[in-house]
Amino acid sequence: MSKPKVSVVLAIYNHEKYVGKTIESVIGQTYQDWEFIIIDDCSSDGSADVVRKYQDERIRFYPAKRNRGAVCTFNELLKKAQGEYIAFIGSDDIWHSGKLQEQVDFLEQNEKTAVCFTWAEFIDEEDRPYSSFQKECDCDIHIFMHENRTQGQCLRYFFDNDNYFCHPSAVIRSDVVREIGGFDPRFRQLHDYDYWMRVLQKYPVHIIQKTLVQYRRSSSENASISASNLRNVIRVLNEHQTIIVAMIKAMDREIFCEAFQDLLRKEIRDEAQLICEKYFVLLRWQKLGVNNRQAAVRFLDDCVDGRVLDCLDQEYQYSLNDYYKETGEAWQLYPLDFYKDYQNLESINKNLENANRNLQKSTEELQRVNKTQAREIGRLAREIQGMSRTLSWRITKPLREVKKLGVKKGK
Repeated sequence: MSKPKVSVVLAIYNHEKYVGKTIESVIGQTYQDWEFIIIDDCSSDGSADVVRKYQDERIRFYPAKRNRGAVCTFNELLKKAQGEYIAFIGSDDIWHSGKLQEQVDFLEQNEKTAVCFTWAEFIDEEDRPYSSFQKECDCDIHIFMHENRTQGQCLRYFFDNDNYFCHPSAVIRSDVVREIGGFDPRFRQLHDYDYWMRVLQKYPVHIIQKTLVQYRRSSSENASISASNLRNVIRVLNEHQTIIVAMIKAMDREIFCEAFQDLLRKEIRDEAQLICEKYFVLLRWQKLGVNNRQAAVRFLDDCVDGRVLDCLDQEYQYSLNDYYKETGEAWQLYPLDFYKDYQNLESINKNLENANRNLQKSTEELQRVNKTQAREIGRLAREIQGMSRTLSWRITKPLREVKKLGVKKGK
């Protein structure tokens, strides 16, 4: 048999409720020259049984023997892919029927483009777009709807903001995957952010500015790696810093100058000066409004030698004493009140949950005695639940920027 044009890859973990719709959205594509490789990462629900119901000969299903996590599963999927192109989809997301056709057509006509993305709309547990009714989403629902940019402009946006490429919309050339390699297992939550950064160092990408993916954001994902708890948010910030340092370090002179032309202090003539300019750019990097020197110092520690020190001193009048001053400043990856906000939020939520449980018990008792009183207690319970959401939203408002980075489980 001839190899398929497209390898669609899907990692599943506990998405029994949604994975059937995901599979059907692939089978229903107008473009049909594909194979569909699925790995179930030891789901504890009936996800694997749902997959087995589909008898299409193009589907290759591999139940994992042990749970290895999203990144290792993605890398195993990449190894199994045989197509000229590889398309990612999440196990609770839905493709529009013409998605693959439009992306394959574009890539066939634009040989220098490494990856083709699309816009995506956020949907809830019931497949309803957040944009179509008054329901609050914990992420910016327009995060994936961007214009096209050059490589340097994309990397600059990554530096100043966050990743804006929708992972389950991506179709990438398999030759590029073989060159770039797989996802970095060091990054539990920002593996796709790191991957697109590595691609952009070498190749342009393109976004089809049509909403061809429905990206599910469920309010019940509290146990997932995208949940906005203290541990996950801290991990996101730490991973983000590591990725930013690697991004700046890997940029060649041409792309770096394009990305940071407005920040350059001098015209770059040699490698030592390029390192100096990268160092000064990293000194400006901020997260959550904090000017964090750790990224710059980590970069310089890896790159410094006598030529760089001489260049800093002679070209920029920046001495070792200036460097010592930087390392003597307070280093903050996030504001000092960051923990306090989360501790307050967790305390309030715990108290509200206890109050809600007590009210629910009272409701059950009174349902047998007095229906009128039961309705009143039910009303109070709903008010407390609403208060919890309002307080959570207000307290975590300064951290909203971090939550734009959120990567769903299996995404």
